[in-house]
Amino acid sequence: GRVREKRRFATQQFGIERMRTLAAAAQCTLNDVVLAVCGGALRRFLLERDELPGQSLTAGIPVSVRPKDDEGTGNAISFIVASLGTDLPDAGERLMAIRTSVRHAKAHVQSLPRQAMTQYTMLLMAPTMLTLLTGIGGRTPPMFNITISNVPGPDKPLFFRGAEMVSIYPASIVTHGQALNITCESYAGQMNFGFTACHTTVPSMQKVAVYCADALAELEQIFLPKPAAKKRAPRKKKLPAT
Repeated sequence: GRVREKRRFATQQFGIERMRTLAAAAQCTLNDVVLAVCGGALRRFLLERDELPGQSLTAGIPVSVRPKDDEGTGNAISFIVASLGTDLPDAGERLMAIRTSVRHAKAHVQSLPRQAMTQYTMLLMAPTMLTLLTGIGGRTPPMFNITISNVPGPDKPLFFRGAEMVSIYPASIVTHGQALNITCESYAGQMNFGFTACHTTVPSMQKVAVYCADALAELEQIFLPKPAAKKRAPRKKKLPAT
């Protein structure tokens, strides 16, 4: 839909090691887990509003295309579109579908010659830019439903005149047809989520942040081994009194 001038902003935070442990158990990447958490939260949010589409929502995801041997400065970023699995009620199946979708999209980008990366990215984003320039954004189906970014941040705490920066939550932009943006930034062992949305188009958006915590816990129940129950020591029989 169309967006207006007012915004809502919400935050969420998870330990990076917690998410990496889940990613290792599910044999996927940290970014796959981020997408699955967001997909699960969005599915629940839309179900409650009776607005869940039959087809899965898709996410536009910035990805680095810098070769490992490239020591140059500046950005080397392309864009992929992947499924969020919101059409799948099972959280485990949703994560696996996201993993497959992301792998296929990345493989396609990585198969392109380096000289074609810029042209490919511009071609991919051209429909979105065209809708913004012509004013038809939000009146036609978008190329993807939401932008989800995962930005690497400092590994160690930062200080300013002795005061420690406790957390950092990224705020982004929304556009016509994409009234919600989710940006994550890692900082000092934490993954910080910033949810930016149009105030009127996405009411009660704070629920999405809360539902992300439930979606992560649900994935952990599926993929992480359950702790073994402690065996109780046999009770000693009382000797008869003499």
